[in-house]
Amino acid sequence: MFSEIITTLESNIGSIQLNLFDFGVEKPKFEEILNTRFQNHETPRNVNKNLKLLANNHLEYINPICPNCSSKNVIKQEYQERHPIIDQSGSQTIYLRRYKCNHCSKKFVTSLDSVIKPHHRYANIFTAKIESLIQTGYRSLRKSGEDLQTFLGISPSHTTIKNWLTIDAKSHIQNIQTVYSGYYCYDEQYIRLNGQRHYRLTLYDTILNIPIAEEIVLKRTTETIYNFINKSTYKQPLIAITTDHFRRYKRIMDKLGVKHQLCIFHLFKMIGNSVYKILKSKKVTRQEKISLCLYFTELKNIFRTYNEETAIQRLETLLEKFNDIPKVLQRYLTKKILPDFQRLTHSMRSPFIERTSNKVENYYRQTDPNQIKKIYKTITGILSYLNLKMKKWTAKHGTNINTQ
Repeated sequence: MFSEIITTLESNIGSIQLNLFDFGVEKPKFEEILNTRFQNHETPRNVNKNLKLLANNHLEYINPICPNCSSKNVIKQEYQERHPIIDQSGSQTIYLRRYKCNHCSKKFVTSLDSVIKPHHRYANIFTAKIESLIQTGYRSLRKSGEDLQTFLGISPSHTTIKNWLTIDAKSHIQNIQTVYSGYYCYDEQYIRLNGQRHYRLTLYDTILNIPIAEEIVLKRTTETIYNFINKSTYKQPLIAITTDHFRRYKRIMDKLGVKHQLCIFHLFKMIGNSVYKILKSKKVTRQEKISLCLYFTELKNIFRTYNEETAIQRLETLLEKFNDIPKVLQRYLTKKILPDFQRLTHSMRSPFIERTSNKVENYYRQTDPNQIKKIYKTITGILSYLNLKMKKWTAKHGTNINTQ
């Protein structure tokens, strides 16, 4: 019965938009709804919008037009049989009319792409449900199949689900955002794929609050990082990038010609680790420990301001007491803070530059927590998962999004 086909079309909002006046005392006129509103959005290769539903699940275009040359000189041919699964009742048999264009001799078939993709057996709605489940958190392929069985009454194999989720990407994924702000954070995450060490490279737009690109690489060389950032920002604004204090980043950012902000949080953490070791030592007196803490606080206060002049004044005041400063802090002042002072204060000269890389660190914690860092076996597998998380994050947390 054709009602079996309509059941799915009715539930697929992307294909049929049901209105309140479609329902009343009488049953909805599904044939009328199908003819007037099915496939109400245009696709590049589908100029045929209106379908006619005949007896015994036979479907054809009302006024067929060749999708190749837009000619109306089209002749009808036989029907193509398909056996899609469109609801919990299992496989259904439908028949789609085939056509031949007399103008360009191309053949085409009645399209149900908005409901079922070509060469697919399961309706698109099931693929969308699986993607929604994965976006909320990691699920194994078999567990995802069990979820579909429990909630939707279908049981595709784990291989089928894998094919639904797999994306065509060798090592790089890019966000759909059309224009980036030019202000970014960059970071890397160590992961294991099939027991082998890899690196997850991420460029994050701090103004739009979204990841713009990710890449999985075997080695994080200077050339690899440079090429990743360069490719990710191709024909896009590139003004400033905030990173942690990994040494090679300076050369990379200078080569890119961007303002390079060093993360203040990582600076405090780096110095704090050295200070903590001294505070735990029994060889240091209590007075020396108090003095160390006080000077450490003064050092941190240099960067606890958004005014560059204030920061310079506090630095000069601290340097006047240089001989009294504990040696561990002297080393950081002379070897780290003074040489990199410009890179540590870019955020004071521009309110758009992020002073820490905490946003991308938080993105890592949310999308790839420690408990799943060693689960994936292939680059394609982890990228397919991260691609879904990127879409979810962009929709939920992104600001001023203008997608294609």
